[in-house]
Parts: sequence; C-alpha cells; structure tokens
Amino acid sequence: MLTVARGFLSLALALTLSNCSSSPLDTADEQAAPSSPMKPGLPASVELVPLYDAPSPWTATALAFDPLRGGELWVTLRRVPSNKPCLETARAGCAALEGQVALVQGATSDSPSLTIKKDGNAWHFMRRPTSIAFGENGNLATCGEARTDNYEDEAIDYSGPVLWSSDPTIFGVTPKPGQNGTHLDMLHESPFCMGIAYERDNVYWVFNGKLGSLDRYDFHAPHIIGGEDHSDGELTRYVEGQLVRVPEVPSHLALDHRNGNLYVADTAGGRILRLALGSGVPGADVPTLDPITVHRQMDGASLVEVVAPGSLSAPSGIALSADRIIVTDNATSRIWWFKLDGTPVGSVDTGLPAGSLSGIALGPDDKPYLSDLLTGTAYRVEAL
Repeated sequence: MLTVARGFLSLALALTLSNCSSSPLDTADEQAAPSSPMKPGLPASVELVPLYDAPSPWTATALAFDPLRGGELWVTLRRVPSNKPCLETARAGCAALEGQVALVQGATSDSPSLTIKKDGNAWHFMRRPTSIAFGENGNLATCGEARTDNYEDEAIDYSGPVLWSSDPTIFGVTPKPGQNGTHLDMLHESPFCMGIAYERDNVYWVFNGKLGSLDRYDFHAPHIIGGEDHSDGELTRYVEGQLVRVPEVPSHLALDHRNGNLYVADTAGGRILRLALGSGVPGADVPTLDPITVHRQMDGASLVEVVAPGSLSAPSGIALSADRIIVTDNATSRIWWFKLDGTPVGSVDTGLPAGSLSGIALGPDDKPYLSDLLTGTAYRVEAL
C-alpha cells in the first residue's frame, strides 16, 4: 500500500561544474538563461521532498505532469521481477507483472494527496511499465519492458505502446461488461519498450529495446474504451540496431517540439543521441502483428551523438528546458545539465544510492521531479 509521505529528506548537495578545456563554461550564457532551481550559480543545497511513501516491492520508473490538470503528477509503478513464470499452465508470476499509476494531486504544493489507479487488465495493457508521456488532447501513452503481453510461453513477441484517456472517469475505473480494460488503443510491434515521447495528436515515439530502434506510432482515432480495432494505426521504424537496452533501467526520450528533434538516453552507450524527425526516406515494409496498412522502415535518418560517453555512465531520465538537456544517471544518481549542443554545464549528486534515478520531469513550477527505481518514491527537488 502506498501512503502520502510525511516530512522531507534533506540533503546538502554539492554542485559540480564541468571543467572541460575544449568546451569552457559560458558564464554570460548562464546568466542570460532562464532561472532554474538547480542551475549552476544558484544555491547548491537542496531538499528532496518525497511525495508519498512506497514500500517494496514497488519501483517508480517514470513520471509526467498532466497538462490539463495543473500540479497532477502521474508516476508509473511496477514490481521488482518475481522470477516466477507467467504461463498459461502456471500463472504464479502473472500478478507481479501488473503495473499501476500513482496519481499525486497537488504535487507542487506542501500537501500532496495520493490516488492509486490500476487498469482492469493491467496484466496486458500496463505490463511492467517503463515510461509515460502526455499529449495535449487529454490522452497519454505508456509502454513496458516485456517481450510479450500474453503468457510468456507464447513464441510471438507481442508488446508495444498503449493509448489511454487521462479522464478520471475513464482511466482505471472498473471496466463495463464487454470492455477489455480501459485503454483507448494499443499496437504491438515494440517489445521491451524502454521509453516514450509525445509528438502530436495521437502520435508517440518509443525506444524499441528488442530491435534497438526508435519506433513512431500514430494511433489516429482511438477505438471505443476497452475495444480492439487497431486497423487505422501506423508504424514507422528508424535507426534499427543503433540503440541498446539495459535490462531493468528505462531509457527515456524527450522531444523538442521547437526544433523537431528527439533526444534519446542511450543507457548502454552512456550517451545522449538526437534524431532529426524530418530526416530519412521511406524504405521497405517491416513485419507487423496488427492489421495496419502502414508499417515501414525509414532509411537514412539522421541520428547524431550529442553527449559522448564520459560524462554519463548510464543515462536514464531525460527532460528539456528552454535551453538545456537535463539527464539522470542511474549508475551514479547524479543529475546532469548540458547545453542543447551537448556542452556539459554541471551536475549534482542527489545523495541517493546508485541505481536510484530513473525518470525526470520539470513541473509547472519549473522544479525537477524524480522517480526512484529502488524505493518506488517520487521526489520534488527544492532549492534552499
């Protein structure tokens, strides 16, 4: 059971500025940039404010704010692996695959409240969630780290992103007769999905951990609540084989809508990559398990290394401010800031154990919010 947290976790954190001879810190640029609670030059002492208490075995993989409900933070939760199979003839491990969401109302306030919501068929539609992204139309999407969303002895890889409504009268309520959960749509071509980002309408990008690709999905019109008509969906696959998944560590995505770039936390490579959305030309069709008419490869897309290995060990969470890339390092539990061209700006040690940090989001208050893989907690980062 999750409960609202009492009190604060106070940490004195040392801010470390990058001292890179080839890319010196631009002091004038730092002074001109919009202020941030954790930007170099501002107080280096902070409090991590836990928004709720989440006992084992829950882990928090990602978090995002609902743009239609100010201050409402959604946190994806999953259990640690049970090491028990989920087979049609031996279902002991099936329940442990069900993810859920912690809805934190008033996350930006001093008195947040908590609601836990789980889909009626979370075993399939929110299996081991890694990531969450909100659109601007009242919908959101999630995806999870699973080869298949069915019984694990089935040979077919069958997993991918799921579209949901953020309407509290729809998401996670008891399904009506004939409804298969409360989802709005699903496509199944991205096993071991490690990250997700919103583009427009019902279009989302995901990190396909099975193929090491970036997959763009357009759900188009959602089907009825709990339905199964996927025929109008589209899949376009980019840069197959150029990414590598790290099991149990999300590899988050962030999309820069101003410049048309998708930023990728390449966890295994210890680097940040950038995909130009308008690059590439249509190639051959790719296999699909859904009855969709568009399912193609994009050839020649521009994927460049923005942050080379060296600063980061295992980047996981990624967020964008007006002029910064903000990254959580799962291996070191540090938060890093980079300019959009990849120049290091600085980092801060959160004081949490190694392996803690996963997702990061900037709230409507411009403060960073963190999800914790080890404890299942979400934090607000406060400057003193």
